Amino acid sequence: MTSSIEQANILVIDDEMGIREGCKRALSPQGYSVHTAADGDEGLHIIRTTKIDLALIDIMMPGISGIDLISRIHEYEPDIICIIITGYATVELAVTAIKRGAYDFLTKPFTMDDLLLIVNRGLERRHLTLETKRLQKIEEEAQRLSEEKARLEELDKAKIAFIRLITHELQAPINAISTYLDLLINEYIPPEQHKEILERSQARAKEQISLIADLLEYGRLKEIKTAGVPETIQIEDILRNCIDEFKTETKEKNLEITAEIPSNLPPVTIITDQIKSVWTNLISNAIKYTLPGGKIQIGIQEANSELKCHVRDDGIGIPEEAKERIFSDFFRAKNAKSLNIPGTGLGLAIVKQIIENSGGRIWFESVVNKGSSFYFTLPLNNSKP
Repeated sequence: MTSSIEQANILVIDDEMGIREGCKRALSPQGYSVHTAADGDEGLHIIRTTKIDLALIDIMMPGISGIDLISRIHEYEPDIICIIITGYATVELAVTAIKRGAYDFLTKPFTMDDLLLIVNRGLERRHLTLETKRLQKIEEEAQRLSEEKARLEELDKAKIAFIRLITHELQAPINAISTYLDLLINEYIPPEQHKEILERSQARAKEQISLIADLLEYGRLKEIKTAGVPETIQIEDILRNCIDEFKTETKEKNLEITAEIPSNLPPVTIITDQIKSVWTNLISNAIKYTLPGGKIQIGIQEANSELKCHVRDDGIGIPEEAKERIFSDFFRAKNAKSLNIPGTGLGLAIVKQIIENSGGRIWFESVVNKGSSFYFTLPLNNSKP
């Protein structure tokens, strides 16, 4: 007999004092701690206040019957072993009791050996049940630790990849600008080409500024407290300003950009810089990945206590294999990379986090070589920035 069984707490619930005391005298010398109760209510009180391993329950008692008492006991502690004491064991009774959760029967009259045999067997069952659960918890914890380890390893890989990516993206424009300046300083190019070289330098400097802005925005969004104070604003005003800022790019690529903005749209509460970042990223992507002569459509509409916004293009689209990861940090689809357009893959990740932090939703539809449509909503009763 194991020590865990020897130290077990046993409860005898029977309205006959002789049965209660007889069981106590038989079990106490075996090292068990024996408690007794004259009815179901008293037995339930003991179970709620004392750790009980096994209960011997008379089937016929005033008040709660032994069969009903099993269910009540297991509601409180499902692993208590319940053994029915009965003077008339029948097949029907056995089936009912087992269905209710009884482990075994002890038929009156019974000997001390009968009692000890069934009690020891029941306690061994409890010991095995608890040990199985303990091992399951250990396995679950080991699985959790394994998954956490794998997650941390993936995070480390992502950090290394991020450092490499950012190092390359930060170095490339600086190296280009440095080369252009060397050409000018050492007078390797004629004066009539100076403007062209300066314009190239300016373009690379703007790439650098845009990259740094994305990184700063990404960092702020990852902080527990986001910088900025929510304001009640008209987001269509922000949209119009963003469209104006992209006039040069759309003209250079001969893109047709249209905006459908109803009058008298209700305001939303959001951080102004963040909604500007949403519009800027979505419109910038549409311009980048739409071929010259293409079309971009932007719109806002009120529907179901929210504003529904969209940015559509007829550009290169998103491949099926990239759709699940399109909002992931630092991810860019292969067809986007093939255009050799600079980017860190942070834009859509930033947009998604801003929209979700604002209580909205974002999704998209896309077909390769036919274009993409990005949709997002903002609640009109928005209270969380």
